[in-house]
Amino acid sequence: MKKLIFVFGLLCALIVTAQAQNTGKAYVEIQTSAVCGSCKAIIEKAVTEIEGVKLADLDLETSIVSVKYDAEKTNPEAIRLAITASGYSADTLPPVKEAYDKLDPCCKSTDHD
Repeated sequence: MKKLIFVFGLLCALIVTAQAQNTGKAYVEIQTSAVCGSCKAIIEKAVTEIEGVKLADLDLETSIVSVKYDAEKTNPEAIRLAITASGYSADTLPPVKEAYDKLDPCCKSTDHD
């Protein structure tokens, strides 16, 4: 009986630990207006500078940036705003005009001229 109680206690401890490790971990995919390697570098830098962002990876074929972040420190809206502040659209949000105007000509989407 003592072994059974010990095993049950150990199992409970493992479950609690696993749940604690998953707390705050989140993932989001955001459609951007990125078109080239320069766009990729700018967007990934802007996103990874946000506190709580663990990883940002932009796929140039789809223009989608995949972001792993700590939900206790940031959220998808803050990530989208960082992308727009760097001159690119983020899902339905348009780029900040001043930042967009500073992009190289090859990085400017015809959707926002």
